[in-house]
Amino acid sequence: MSVDAIKVGMIIVMEPDLEKSVKFFKDLGFPLKFHLEEKWAEFAIGDVKMGLCPTSSEVIEHHTGVILEVPDVRKTFEEFKAHGVEFVKEPFEAVHGIMCSFKDPGGNIFDLYQPTPEKVQEMIKKMQEQEAAGKPIDLQDFEPSSSDTDSEA
Repeated sequence: MSVDAIKVGMIIVMEPDLEKSVKFFKDLGFPLKFHLEEKWAEFAIGDVKMGLCPTSSEVIEHHTGVILEVPDVRKTFEEFKAHGVEFVKEPFEAVHGIMCSFKDPGGNIFDLYQPTPEKVQEMIKKMQEQEAAGKPIDLQDFEPSSSDTDSEA
C-alpha cells in the first residue's frame, strides 16, 4: 500500500462537557454534521471529520495534536478572540510557519497554523549548503530571530 493512499479520516477529541463544546465549535462556524445529544457530535474541518466524544472523567489540560491550517493565523486569532476563545499561546513565527494555540471548553489544546513555504525552502537551502560545506546542522540556527517575530506582530 502506498502512503499516498493514507489520509486523515477523523480526529476524535474527548470532552467532559459535550454540549458546551458543541456550542463552542458551532459558534466558531464549524459545520455540525451529526449530533446525538450527550453521546456524540461530528463536525467537518474541510475533508476531515472531528468527533467530540464525552468522557466521564475530567480531562486534564492536554495538547490534542490537532493542527488547523488557516490562510492567516493572526486574522483567525483575532476572530476567535472576539468569540471569547482562550488562547494559551499567541501567534508566533516558527521555522515552518506561524502558529498559535487555544483551548476548547474541555481544556483540549488546538493549534492554528499558517504555513510559510518560502521560509521552509530557505531553510532547506541553508541546510544543504551547510551539509555541502561539511558543517554540522544545528536547527537552532534556523529559529526565527526576535526581530523576525516582532516585525510580524
